[in-house]
Amino acid sequence: MDMLAQLLSLEVYRAFLVFARVAAALGFLPGFGEFAIPPRVRLCIALPVALALSPTVPGLPDRLPSDAAVMLEQLFAETVVGAFLGLGAKLFLAALQVTGGIAAQAVGLSSPFSSEATGFEGGTILSNTLGIAGLATLFATDLHYLMIDALVRSYGSWPAAALPDAGMIAGRFAQLVAQTFRLGVELATPFLVFGMVANLALALVNRVMPAMPVYFVATPAMLGAGMLVFLVSAGAMLTACLAALGGWLGGS
Repeated sequence: MDMLAQLLSLEVYRAFLVFARVAAALGFLPGFGEFAIPPRVRLCIALPVALALSPTVPGLPDRLPSDAAVMLEQLFAETVVGAFLGLGAKLFLAALQVTGGIAAQAVGLSSPFSSEATGFEGGTILSNTLGIAGLATLFATDLHYLMIDALVRSYGSWPAAALPDAGMIAGRFAQLVAQTFRLGVELATPFLVFGMVANLALALVNRVMPAMPVYFVATPAMLGAGMLVFLVSAGAMLTACLAALGGWLGGS
């Protein structure tokens, strides 16, 4: 009877370790960890996923820790790894928000009073559009399955119940922030060129005809031309961003 109780306790503890990593990741992953989704729903998603993955996870402890401090350390290690994976994937969708913010600034649609549809921070109409379109495309292309697969494969790079090196994980996260920010700026290149050319043209017109109200005349034209550029390039921006996300998940 004592042996059966120990086996049951060990299996429950091993499943809880997997649940800690899965729940931390799903709390931040795009689509699953959005602010519009209640925490209870995220936990209800994480529980069956953890139960399904726990029999296949290698390297789980083969005995219960004798010290509560060791148990807390293992749970903390799994939470850190899961949060890193979730936040890393989230940064690629944040790159779309950076692209939308730059595009809106170039077109003339930026406003400090607008809010982000996929978060609580400030946003623009174009960043909201790209964010929602990115989430829809993510699920339409079954990229969310790749997220679950990345969680399974993460045990090869981040062993179970082993606390990762703080300096290493901080360095990798800093590199990922720089990579995703650069991606967001690169995707907004058409709007950077458009804004530079349009403002240069307006400066020349204002120089030639000082009495002409350039701002009131040119604003509708810049808005229309900018929206045309957005319609033409939005599909390519979504494809490039999700391709970069898929590449990162495939190599994580």
